[in-house]
Amino acid sequence: MAFRDTNSKVPVTVAETMIKTIRLLAASGRRSFQTYLYDPLFYAGWKRDYSAETAARMMTRIEKLEGAQVRTISAHCKRMIAQALTENLSALGNGAIFFFEMMMRHNAVATSPEALEFMSILEDPLRKFEAEQEGSISDRFTERLTASSKEALSEALAPVELGRRENTVKLKEEARILFEKIKRASQKGDLATCRKLISAYLIRFAEAEDNNRDEIEALIEAFEKRESGFRNELHSFMAINLYYQISKGISSGDLRTTIRSIRKYAFIFQGDPLVPYHREIDRLERKLYDIIREKDLMKELIRNS
Repeated sequence: MAFRDTNSKVPVTVAETMIKTIRLLAASGRRSFQTYLYDPLFYAGWKRDYSAETAARMMTRIEKLEGAQVRTISAHCKRMIAQALTENLSALGNGAIFFFEMMMRHNAVATSPEALEFMSILEDPLRKFEAEQEGSISDRFTERLTASSKEALSEALAPVELGRRENTVKLKEEARILFEKIKRASQKGDLATCRKLISAYLIRFAEAEDNNRDEIEALIEAFEKRESGFRNELHSFMAINLYYQISKGISSGDLRTTIRSIRKYAFIFQGDPLVPYHREIDRLERKLYDIIREKDLMKELIRNS
């Protein structure tokens, strides 16, 4: 998903990748945040003199712009980022994520000079951080798998228990609520929200038997007719979010979430090499199965599949 290949617009999938990378950056510590987010913007001259209006207040005001005012969002976001640079790293991280979200929501923002400049400043530093994280995450995953007892790994591999009635009822209620949100966003024609909600829905309930797949598919088809490429963007969204779940799970030591996300990725995309992060997750999956074989858990894995 190289931004330079489409330098007249920041694609929604690139904006989503940057958002997830900034979230991982925030979890990696102050020094990394300073190096890969603050410094590039500071040295590009985006910092401004202190203002009485905070970056948070600016975001609230920008959020309310609509109609013809949407075309002014990018200029306001640049001033908001400039102000955040005078405050603290948390304000800057929130501001950067907000700007990328505005790019995903409004085509006029994604194609603006301010958005293109913002992306051109941050692309190389954030890609460098992502590449460094990939190696670190892979090593940590191997270490955690190797250090895990056979019992702990067996528990992490176990499927979600749906046998008890209360668990089944809860899952169906979660699916119903999320599905209703998707329908409301669809009725409003809110493409950005629909993309995000459908992605979350398909990831959460991909393996459920009664997952309203036919109705979801009809919505996807309708949006595809309205905006060509919606389906591909949706698949990329799902892959980006699963990779973020996997990275976050490994960083926090949550082996169960990590393994479930890897298996969901494999289940949803069926080895498609064109999906984002295929190579990275395929490598993690191979390491997982190597350790499963070493700990003699293949029969149990097959039984739980």
